[in-house]
Amino acid sequence: MVEQGDIIQIENINDLALVISKNQYNESEKAILCPILKNSCGSTFEIEFTYNEQSYYVVCDSIKQIDLRPRHYSKKGTIPLNKLMYISDMIQAIIDYV
Repeated sequence: MVEQGDIIQIENINDLALVISKNQYNESEKAILCPILKNSCGSTFEIEFTYNEQSYYVVCDSIKQIDLRPRHYSKKGTIPLNKLMYISDMIQAIIDYV
């Protein structure tokens, strides 16, 4: 099972993904993800972080829900908690009411 904050690689998808859904949701073998890009796409809603001594960008306004059961994936690491909190805040700012 994936956990919130995991960086995963999904088979046949070039980019990494960040698991943003809570662990209780992930128990369903589904997960809510944000793509992780090697290059900035210029979005106001991307968060830069360092992974394996290289800069990456989490695109917070490109959220996807996927079913992990039919997919092969591997865990590559975890994002620092302070970055995960910032990403969560950014997503909430996009969908927050009023």
